[in-house]
Amino acid sequence: MLRTVVLVLLALPVLSLTAWGPALAAPNLTVYSARKEDLIRPAVEAFQQETGIKVTLLTGKAGELARRIEIEKASPKGDLFLGTTAGVAELLRRKGLLESYSSPYARELPDEFRAPDWTWVGVTGRVRVIIYNKNLVKESEAPRSFFELTDPRWKGKVVVASMGERTTVGHLATIMALKGEEFTARYVKGLKANGLKVLNNNTEVRKAVAKGEYAVGITNHYYYLLQLQENPASPVGIVYPDQGSADMGAPVYSITAAIVKGAKNLDAAKKFVDFLLQPKGNRLLVEGEFEIPLVPGAQAVGADKGIKGLGEFKRAPVTQAQVADFEPKIEKLFGPLLIP
Repeated sequence: MLRTVVLVLLALPVLSLTAWGPALAAPNLTVYSARKEDLIRPAVEAFQQETGIKVTLLTGKAGELARRIEIEKASPKGDLFLGTTAGVAELLRRKGLLESYSSPYARELPDEFRAPDWTWVGVTGRVRVIIYNKNLVKESEAPRSFFELTDPRWKGKVVVASMGERTTVGHLATIMALKGEEFTARYVKGLKANGLKVLNNNTEVRKAVAKGEYAVGITNHYYYLLQLQENPASPVGIVYPDQGSADMGAPVYSITAAIVKGAKNLDAAKKFVDFLLQPKGNRLLVEGEFEIPLVPGAQAVGADKGIKGLGEFKRAPVTQAQVADFEPKIEKLFGPLLIP
């Protein structure tokens, strides 16, 4: 009798455990992003669809998100940090708040766009450029160097975003890293004495130049493309500055991805970093944000409008970590001067 019962039980179909209890929860990922939500959202949605991992996206200023990560360090609520430059990620690294992850998809990136211990990695880049209004400035007479802009010829004609924009901070940090504190102080004071106008952000800068309110703007390359996307008839031109053999080159800054130390969803965070570095995910960032790929040989969006890929112009010879070294000093010295 017992043998018969056992045989009958063995013959019954095996039931899934989920039939006896609640379904296993789908994996989650919480991303703290200094990138605007509408710019990062396409990549997030594609990642969710491909992996089934649900992403909670919290956006804010890079410094505010960094402070949140530090406050939560005993029990992290965020898994991954996306910064608009490497500076904030580097500061988090030095405080021991980031997890090392050497993504196999980051091996081809230039060393300058990753942390030495792989705690952060660049996923796309933006170039610091000069834009100008073609109705006010002939192409042949457009400034070819950031350092020309202290010349009386440009008095009251130049506009830049405040240091609320991290690339404004990074730009001056690059100059200080290459030319020293004394030179940088003279340069900033020279710009201010020449009537430099400071606006809240880079969007205001590109619109002011397009309207002819200012002849020249210091900004990032993709704001030139955003202006043309908004109004293809905009009379704006672009210059990659300081390209001579003795010049410093154009600064390049990377959108960085960094996994938070103690992240509760570590595997999901690693998958997201991988996704952003792989061609499909990276292309969504490049096309959606008009940034340039950091992988050598990858084509930049906007080549027909004068946009150059990473190897097509001279870039400033500094690492992202070196720029981060000088950012706190830049904020302290020039923050009061560069306010709207």
